[in-house]
Amino acid sequence: LHPNLTPLQMGLFDAFSKAFSNEEYAAPPEGVKATARHILVKNQDEIGFILNELGSGTPFATVAKEYSTCPSSSQGGSLGSFAPGTMVKEFDDVIFDPETELNTVVGPVQTQFGYHLIVVDKRTGV
Repeated sequence: LHPNLTPLQMGLFDAFSKAFSNEEYAAPPEGVKATARHILVKNQDEIGFILNELGSGTPFATVAKEYSTCPSSSQGGSLGSFAPGTMVKEFDDVIFDPETELNTVVGPVQTQFGYHLIVVDKRTGV
């Protein structure tokens, strides 16, 4: 060390060196993940009504809060981010299909829980 360097100067240098070499500043590696929202109903007869609500401009989150039977309804249907295998197969097949358009209502998708209208907000690694 040079006798004239103070800890402050070294600290500043350390911050710059970390910016180029340390994972602390790097973007986290992302594998295969998706972020999605859904509306779950028990009866397929409800789907038409819900699609009409969405088609008339009612926000997805509002419709999810009012009609979805999933606990995620309190978050506007948001399921957050998840990896393949987290959800049931029928759901995953739609979410992780590269042909499924982002930010578009897809469905109904039938699972053991009922009928889902799904919006994939983001998908990485597929």
